[in-house]
Amino acid sequence: MKAAETDLVGRMTRQISHVRDPSVRIALVRDALGGMAPGDIASVIQTALNQPGAAPATDDLLLLVLLALLDQREERAAIAHAAMRSGLAEVVLFVAPRDESVPETRPSRVPDFGTSRPLTLGERKSVARNRDRELVARVLRDPDPSVIAILLKNPAVTETDMVRLCALRPVNPEVLRTVLREPRWVVRYAVRRALVQNPHLPLDLAIPLAALLRRTDARAFAEAPDLRPALREACAHVARDVQPS
Repeated sequence: MKAAETDLVGRMTRQISHVRDPSVRIALVRDALGGMAPGDIASVIQTALNQPGAAPATDDLLLLVLLALLDQREERAAIAHAAMRSGLAEVVLFVAPRDESVPETRPSRVPDFGTSRPLTLGERKSVARNRDRELVARVLRDPDPSVIAILLKNPAVTETDMVRLCALRPVNPEVLRTVLREPRWVVRYAVRRALVQNPHLPLDLAIPLAALLRRTDARAFAEAPDLRPALREACAHVARDVQPS
């Protein structure tokens, strides 16, 4: 690793090392990336990809950088272009934006809340704030992203609930995008693992998340016949043996 890259990674990891709130951590990284050239960001990502598991702080930085970039297609395109010019094929694989249609789904039905009539959108949003566990279980199946966005902030929701939501099939892709935008949950490994496996999550989001898989899961996913070929390829890349540089 070059001295300049070492200094850059070290500076970013120090900046986030004492912050625990996931939303603040991602915001800090996003701000830092905003002041960096695409080529420098590509170098940071390559450094972290080169040493999976070698340093928890570096793994943590990779997580935050990729999460901060997920919705930033223009920035990702610029980083991928810079990476391609520098021969950083691995960065291109996990960062370059992708266009792909997800499986078509029929509009999901609104969950039955045991009332004499279907609840309105406003009523369902109100229910999403309720801490009753039975109601939470029903709201998890709501097809409207605006309802799910409220549910994600409900203190009664557990990681198990989120894994169940992210594993739903069929599911509105916008519901999965809503989960990705919520720092409280997207930093959870089990949630990201479920998202990677869901065929309704666009490859544009699934492949960057695949870069964050643990080696054992990546190996299993690389051989999973139900995963899309491009995603299996990305998982196989993560599963390969890596010698820290």
